[in-house]
Amino acid sequence: MAMEKGTIVLSGENPSLELRKSGSDEVVARASYWRSVYTEAGDGNALLFWLSANALGDASGERKMLYTDNPAMAMIVVENFNSHFPGWRDLKFGEVEPTHARFFQEGDGRWYHRIVANTGNEIVELNWWNVIEHQHRIRLDYALGSNHFDLTTVICPCKEASISVGNQPVAGEVRWSADGEKTQSSAFLAFAETWSVH
Repeated sequence: MAMEKGTIVLSGENPSLELRKSGSDEVVARASYWRSVYTEAGDGNALLFWLSANALGDASGERKMLYTDNPAMAMIVVENFNSHFPGWRDLKFGEVEPTHARFFQEGDGRWYHRIVANTGNEIVELNWWNVIEHQHRIRLDYALGSNHFDLTTVICPCKEASISVGNQPVAGEVRWSADGEKTQSSAFLAFAETWSVH
């Protein structure tokens, strides 16, 4: 069913990070955190994270987790956004059963951000720091799947970021570049983010 033009699908935040194996282009971890202050399903938090088979240096195998305190809000994120993003679309998070978690965060958008998701059985901690710059981005008629969105956000690319699972750090590094028109990084903060139907 097509959504009406101008419908606000989500407003909130979406810090994300991707870590690569030192000295190579191999991705070892991805994390996409969403804090919603508005969706039709209400507010809430959702953390999608993927770890490669050797990300924690043990034999735990590949992992895909969806932690949330509002499963309906989490599915809005998965179905409308992450399932269509490069690096995420093939991970099929629509098939991942949500796990309830509580979320804690602190930060200063000028310098760093920290998020903790606690399921009661596991704690995942994400950190971003060494913010390079702040960019106000507006993207109109952004096609994702069968939908088109207008997006406005404040993007803050970072030089450094980390993921730990149960106090065990993921061995990986951020990739960033100042080449081109705007600084790019595999780890960035995204604040004041609003997605509306084009």
